[in-house]
Order: sequence, then structure tokens, then C-alpha cells
Amino acid sequence: MKSIIIPFAFIIAMFSISSCGQHSGHEKKDKQDLTAVKAIDDTSKTVVPDKLIIPGKSIGKITIGGNADSLSAILGKPDFSDAAMGSALMTWYANHDSSSYKTSVFAHHNFGSTDEKIARIRKILTTSPDFKTADGLNTGLNLAEYQKHYQLSPVSTYKAKGKKVKVYEAKGKGIAFEVDSLTGKGVGIVIHQPKDSLATYINLH
Repeated sequence: MKSIIIPFAFIIAMFSISSCGQHSGHEKKDKQDLTAVKAIDDTSKTVVPDKLIIPGKSIGKITIGGNADSLSAILGKPDFSDAAMGSALMTWYANHDSSSYKTSVFAHHNFGSTDEKIARIRKILTTSPDFKTADGLNTGLNLAEYQKHYQLSPVSTYKAKGKKVKVYEAKGKGIAFEVDSLTGKGVGIVIHQPKDSLATYINLH
């Protein structure tokens, strides 16, 4: 995140200097831009790595493309697991309570490849608000808040505990938001590779 934010802030600063002769018309906007950049940077610093969501890459210590077998050493034994046809679904509940927040992972063996014995992580879901993106997005927010940061499209719907949930995908970004249709609030955040279009439709519930 810093590799993007720091150069951007530097460019804004240089632009302000080169335009000093006419900065009266741009001064206010420049300050607003710098404030916005600083706010994002400050948010990313407050989210510890173990709780950081990186679109297209990871949720906490779980990384897309990683070895699913290694998760037991990180998260302990799954509270639920199901495997068939070279694929596996694993779920961990907070305090091992199935009514609490959960983290789910879908992994798949790429048969015919040199590492076909390894179940590679393809999709990650969290329902816990403790996990956040660098710009402060987590579960529990209104759909409108997610739409401020991403252009979202509805891609699927499912029912959980009698509630209808809609899944909104940020196409090409590797992140999706599951939103309760009744309250309009996020109940889950999903990560997968940006170009893995099939992963969009994999159900982790």
C-alpha cells in the first residue's frame, strides 16, 4: 500500500510547488487530496497484518494460492470440513461456536500440474468485523459504504439462517461483499484471485 500512496502524495506535493503562481485556485483541492491520502495511510497502519484484508491476495494469515494443509498449524483443526473431487471446504468458528463469526476456505488440487498433491487456496471468506481492508472496510457496514470504494455488481444470492443474502462483486479486484437483503449491511467479505471468475460462484456456506 505504501508503494502506491507515497509516490502519489509526492506527485501532489510537486504539482503544488510547480503551480505556486496559480495555486490559489487549487490550494483547497490539493489539501483535500493530501488529507484523503493520509486518512487511508493512517487506516492501513492501524490494521495489524493478522487482521488485514488484501483484495485478491489474503485475509489475515490466509493467502490465496497457499497450501491449505498448512492452515491447521495456523488456525487449528477446522470446526467443519468437507472434501470431494479434489476440492475441500474448511470452516473455523470463533471460540468453536457455530453461531459466532466464521472463516471459511475453499481449496482445490490442480490435477496434472507439478504440485497436484497440494490443495491450493482459491477463495477465502470472513464474517468477522475484526478483519478490515486498508481503507477500513469490514463487515457490518452499509452497502453504500462499500460502493464508495468499489464498483459493485450483484452476482448471486443465497439463504443463511432464513435470511436472504446478496453477493456483490468488484469485478477484476478480487473482492466481494455479502450483504443482508433486509438490513442492507455486510455480513461477509470474500477474497479470490482477480482473474478467477469461476471462484465468484463457489459457495462457502
